[in-house]
Parts: sequence; C-alpha cells; structure tokens
Amino acid sequence: MLKVEELPKEQIYVAAHPDYFPETALVLAKKLADAHDKQICLLGILGNREEPSDYEKAFESWKRDRIGFPVNYYVLDDDFTDFMEFVEAAILIFEVSDVPPYNKPNNQLKLCRELRIPYYFVKPGQQISFDRVLVPIGFLVEEREKGVFCRGMGMHFHSHIMLMVANDYGTRAQQNAEAIKSLMDKGSVEYENVEAHKNSFKIELEAVDRVMELDAGLLMISASREYGMDDILFGPKELKVIKKSIVPLMIINPRKDLYTLCN
Repeated sequence: MLKVEELPKEQIYVAAHPDYFPETALVLAKKLADAHDKQICLLGILGNREEPSDYEKAFESWKRDRIGFPVNYYVLDDDFTDFMEFVEAAILIFEVSDVPPYNKPNNQLKLCRELRIPYYFVKPGQQISFDRVLVPIGFLVEEREKGVFCRGMGMHFHSHIMLMVANDYGTRAQQNAEAIKSLMDKGSVEYENVEAHKNSFKIELEAVDRVMELDAGLLMISASREYGMDDILFGPKELKVIKKSIVPLMIINPRKDLYTLCN
C-alpha cells in the first residue's frame, strides 16, 4: 500500500469494504478514469475494531483476481475530509449494497457533507451510461454549479443533457437554467428542456420518478444546503433519491468552490 504522501493527485476513489466487491462502482470509475485520464484508487475507510490488514488482503486479492485494470488502494484511519483534500481527490464513488457499512447510505451522506468534489452512488448491476443525463434545477443560486459538470459530460461523453426546471412561481430557477445553458453553449453541448410539475422543494423527487420515462442513464442533483429537523429525523431529500433511484446518482454539494473535474 502506498503512503499517503505517495498517492497520485486527482484520483477517482471507490469506497470499498473487504466483505463486498464493488463491481458496478469500479465499472463507473473506469469510464470516468478513461474519459479524464485519471487513476483509480480503492479506499478503505477503517471502522471500529477493524484491522488495516484485512482491507489490504482483500484489495490485493481483488487486484490480482477480479479487477482487469490498474488500481491503487489506501486504507484510511484519519480524518476523511482532510484526507480527500490532501490528495486532491477528483471524484468519490459508493456502491450501495445490503452488506455493511454501505447498506445505510445516510452514513456516507454525512461523511461527505464537507466535500468539494462530486460523489456518486450506484447500486449493484446498474447500467453505467452518460448518454442521457437528467438534471433537475431549483431556485438556489448554487444550482448554477451544475453547469460545469453538464458541460464536462457533454464534452467528454457527448451526453445529451435534460434540464428539468422547477415549476416555481418565481423566475430564479429559470434564471439558473439559462446560466447553465449559456455555459453549455460555449462547449457546444446538446441539451433540451423537460417540463416539470413540481416546485424547487420537490423537483429532485419528481426527477427520480421520471428517469425511466425520460430514458435517463444518470441523475445529477445537489445535496441539501442545510439539514433541518425533518432531515435529521427522517433523512435528507438526497437519501430518498438514493433509495428510489434505478440509475446512478451524482451529487454535488452546494458550495461555490466546487469546480474541479469536467471543466
């Protein structure tokens, strides 16, 4: 295992546990790595009473017998956010399974609250496709940050972007959409408007319900800006979207310094 100082910068990290092989997450990581010329790294996040050697044995076995392309690996027992910033991680991927610790995605959402990079949630067996990307747009100004990633997907994957603009009384969601379109126009990205029925508070839930209807292969949403009491008790909107989604999900934290990969 490489020392933290030896890890290449801007890798794509796949969170993994020795008890479960994240096959679909690795397929996604490979597509992203090939498109952006990045390396892939398995990331073990050490839990209580777990031994680093268990992770290292599993990761070495996977590299030898199950993964058909080069990967690095690292077992983390320090602060997660500090580590991700130190290694300048490009993207983080989780595969939701019925095996702990990745059977409760709310734990991973809490872990990622301070990240400046996008993070993905996939489920076993999901098809990985960037052909048609569904992007709900709400009224918060941070929604404009999605434009960077929309443009990147269009330029690197030739994605067709579907903008679902919230059906609000005000015009802020529409203004955000126009800003995103302006950015995509500069990259000659193909996009279309999709009529929405819900307002900004429900637009992500409408989007996840319509991915099959719209033949979307990926759903891109923003995380909650802040957690209210309902979010703490019952889980934030993004947790509901993860549970319902039949396609991979890309989540962006609402931060203004998010611009990394895909620009």
